[in-house]
Amino acid sequence: MIQWMLFVVLSLTGALFLLVALFIMRSIQRRRRNEEIIQYTDIHFDGWFDYIFHGIGTPPPIRNDAHVEAVEKIFFSFSNNGYSEGIYERIEAFSTENFTHRYEHTLKHRPWAQRINTLNKIIEFRMGGFEDVFTEKEIQRLSRFEYFLFLIYLSLFDMDRFMYVYFFRDDLSEYEYKKIFSRLDDEQVTFMRGRFEEMTTPSQLALIGRVSFIRDSKSLDWLETMLASDVPEVRIRTLKAISAIGSTRNQDVYMAFYESEVWEERMLAIRLAPTIGDASVYGVIKGLDDPHPLVRREAVKTLSDFMPPMTDWAVPLPIIGKERNER
Repeated sequence: MIQWMLFVVLSLTGALFLLVALFIMRSIQRRRRNEEIIQYTDIHFDGWFDYIFHGIGTPPPIRNDAHVEAVEKIFFSFSNNGYSEGIYERIEAFSTENFTHRYEHTLKHRPWAQRINTLNKIIEFRMGGFEDVFTEKEIQRLSRFEYFLFLIYLSLFDMDRFMYVYFFRDDLSEYEYKKIFSRLDDEQVTFMRGRFEEMTTPSQLALIGRVSFIRDSKSLDWLETMLASDVPEVRIRTLKAISAIGSTRNQDVYMAFYESEVWEERMLAIRLAPTIGDASVYGVIKGLDDPHPLVRREAVKTLSDFMPPMTDWAVPLPIIGKERNER
């Protein structure tokens, strides 16, 4: 029994020493790699600056993985501080020619953290050619964050593929959908509106918020059709979006909200009353006695917009000097 316990203790001690040795070796390797990255950057930064910023000279040599990492860090710095399209074109051209095979391998065979870093790189360096890097089954198996980044990538390079892949899964949050839609241009957002009914509720809410930044009559018309939704949160977000735009077109669609059972809808309808016109005055006055304090507060604030200017109803003061002269 004692021999067995001694064997266990020695085995655990040996395993502990092995882990400590492995940790020390990894630390030494990381330190050496970081030193090599810093050394490469110090030596070749000016050469990369001339090549990327000014398009002169030739790219400095890249001989190992540490050099690749150093160049990636330099490219990130340049892309975040660049001031001309030529910078992005040269980063994209060099990365596509030299890093494509490396990134394809990383996206398929490396740990999660490395895949995430690689997705960020192909987005930041604007590298085309990765639209079909994942099969449909692989897309289904991507983590939420990988799927989120891949959608961002597709929205930049292949809108048709983006629309196809977009509906593979439904597990993103409203915040993540907002981040995706914020990168779409107005034409792409308009295209997305045609698939509204197929979207999840978080996706719908994010799209409504993005549409509020498109200040044209067609966007407003589309938002007003969303007021007929059966989902209260969709109606509330739509009223908020219309309020952000600051105008209305079809005044009739707002009247029912003054009688809504949802206090947020009553409050937002009152907020929109000045843009709806005189037909909404009754709803604003009714809001003064609303059971919810925020609705009453909004009604008090909004009612002043319907009152005529003071000069129209105030009793004018006599012009004293003129009266004295007449006497």
